[in-house]
Amino acid sequence: MAIINLYTSVIDTGILNVDKLTLLKWGVYFLEIIASSQAFGVLYDKLRFRVGDKTYCWAYGSVSKCNFGVQLSFLGLLASMYTLTMSVFDEFMDLPPIMKFEELDLSAFRLGIWVVTGPTLDDWFVKKFEKKYARGTSHPKDRIQRIKRMDKMIGYDVRKVRMMWRLTIIWIIVGLAIQIVSKIKIWYKSRPDDEGKKRYTEVN
Repeated sequence: MAIINLYTSVIDTGILNVDKLTLLKWGVYFLEIIASSQAFGVLYDKLRFRVGDKTYCWAYGSVSKCNFGVQLSFLGLLASMYTLTMSVFDEFMDLPPIMKFEELDLSAFRLGIWVVTGPTLDDWFVKKFEKKYARGTSHPKDRIQRIKRMDKMIGYDVRKVRMMWRLTIIWIIVGLAIQIVSKIKIWYKSRPDDEGKKRYTEVN
């Protein structure tokens, strides 16, 4: 029964006839979800780790800073997943008003999350690095070895988080551009044609 309902409400209503811009938008949302989930996963699994009863966050200086990144990246991931789900279902059925939000508002919300989260994490990492590995803190050769050791332990993960949050922002901006183009297209199609304008002018 559920399969029949899915067919009649989604596939049979013309999923293959969905506007190309809408399909492109869904693809961009999906790519955003992948990028943001990668950032969240590395922060949660790699850069924040436990040894016995203690939790460590070597990349950013304290566990609370790692938790900041984990919580906000997870919020951004949830928001992107909800945006895609809402957009898809809204195309084929009437959603309750309480479940519907403007996609532009959701995109702006997600963009704000990542514009704050990403640079803040990078700033914390740079400050931690400059403080711990500043010139004069140890012998130059020892300092180089410590930097290499740090890079081997967390360097790849820090760079991956940086790449993923930047990629997430790029996909959000692309999605915003597609939404704006789509709204312009709808507005343009909804305008009265020239003949209609002439008739309206003649009558008045």
